[in-house]
Amino acid sequence: MVSFKADKRKTISHNIDWLFVILFLIFVISVTLVICVLCFDKKVAPAVDNPDAPEVIEEEVVEDVEVEPVLPERIVFQGLVDEWVDGVSGNRSVLIYDLERDEVVGSYNPDESYNTASLYKLFVVYEGYRKLQAREWLSDDVAGRTGHTIIECLDLAIRESHSECAETLWSMMGREYLGDVIVNNYGIVNSNIGGLTSNPRDITKMLQIFYEHSDIIDESLLARMKDSFLIQPTTIYNWRQGLPSGFSRANVYNKVGWDFNPDGNYWNIYHDAAIVEFPESNRHFIIVIMTNRVPFQRIRDFGSKFEAQFYGE
Repeated sequence: MVSFKADKRKTISHNIDWLFVILFLIFVISVTLVICVLCFDKKVAPAVDNPDAPEVIEEEVVEDVEVEPVLPERIVFQGLVDEWVDGVSGNRSVLIYDLERDEVVGSYNPDESYNTASLYKLFVVYEGYRKLQAREWLSDDVAGRTGHTIIECLDLAIRESHSECAETLWSMMGREYLGDVIVNNYGIVNSNIGGLTSNPRDITKMLQIFYEHSDIIDESLLARMKDSFLIQPTTIYNWRQGLPSGFSRANVYNKVGWDFNPDGNYWNIYHDAAIVEFPESNRHFIIVIMTNRVPFQRIRDFGSKFEAQFYGE
């Protein structure tokens, strides 16, 4: 007969074995869970939590966006042109061009042809500067029998409307050559410089070429060119009695062309072509006025009224 006490010890021993197994399984499961948690944290933890981890920099994708240039406010001068034309007798043509907005903002008969008088010098001088830039001419070479160098003649042809200099330079480059350049290079097709005829639209194109000077980059040449249009001391003539004298708050870079009839005491021709710069607002306009039998005082008045409208006065 089996003793009751012996069976009890056997039962207790069996229970202890199962308890040990259960505890061991719990320990294994716990350790496994801890290891999994640690591995997960290591994968998702930010770089700052792991100083040994390489820094990951996400690049921001920026799409190329073409930004349209902001144009200045449009100022229309057509009313000023109409009023001025109505108050002036004789032949008259006007063109006003906004260089920032690249558009005409006032005009009257801009395609009417006139004798250029000295405005032909604009074409000669620009091509002369272009030849200096291209080293086809040298600045210090003598310009024919003028007693001046080439660079001096280019300067004087604008600053003092020096006709001998302009004629000599024109002959040096060739009259037919210049005519071809004006048409093929400058795209000016309605002027005949050999015949001394042009119109406000073509003179405006020529001044725009001066303003952009895309094929003249030498700073010393550009400075000389710019100064000759702006600083024109009175000699036996007042070169700035027209448009420039009407402005007080702008820089006026101009070239005149005229023919005065002393017997009749009138201006048979008075042309004024100018780039007008308002420095404080960085605005630029071309104004070309071509006339027959119109006194320069009326052209001066146009400048005054233009400036007043620009400033809203």
